[in-house]
Amino acid sequence: MTIAFGGLFASVSPALAISTNQQQFDQMNAESLFERGTEKINRGNYQGAISDFDRVIALNPNYIEAYCSRGMAHFSLGNLDRAIAEFELALEVAPRHADAYNRKGIVFAQQSNLELAVENFDQALNFDSNFVDAYYNRGKARTELGNLQGAIADYNQAIKLNPNLAEAYGNRGFVRARLGNKQKGLKDLQQAATLFLDSGNMAGYQQTLAYIQMIER
Repeated sequence: MTIAFGGLFASVSPALAISTNQQQFDQMNAESLFERGTEKINRGNYQGAISDFDRVIALNPNYIEAYCSRGMAHFSLGNLDRAIAEFELALEVAPRHADAYNRKGIVFAQQSNLELAVENFDQALNFDSNFVDAYYNRGKARTELGNLQGAIADYNQAIKLNPNLAEAYGNRGFVRARLGNKQKGLKDLQQAATLFLDSGNMAGYQQTLAYIQMIER
């Protein structure tokens, strides 16, 4: 899921206040532009998406998801510091926005700043205790930090909230195998393989089979 973006809040004197109809029109335009920007992200046109999100924010400086999506577009372009700044802008608008913390944590993890990543996943979970992605992402970060029991606890919670999350089973299985519990690790990996296959994710399925073969040796 960066430079300081200033000047987003236009100062308007009372005599020039925007009418209700104009506000509604701008909001409609903002939503249409946001949808178009999201489609561009899905197509890999990240720079085009950023341009659309720029316009969304110009129309509605409180459009939190536009900051988050613009941050993810910068993340996809490798502009990691700019991505972090976007999530911080979102948090200025909504300080309890769990997804902004989660996405900021993802960027810190990409920068190998795992302690800060965990802190942001913690914050995301403070504001949304049922946030599956934050549990899963914190589990991955804890694994990299060597906190394997903590990682398993996070994967347990992610699976409890989403029993079809193949990646959580796969990662939990790999961690269990590292801890010496080969039987439970293989059981998790086999469940992950089944879920990947059922969902048509052949890349995930093949990768999981490779892990299973490696552990079985």
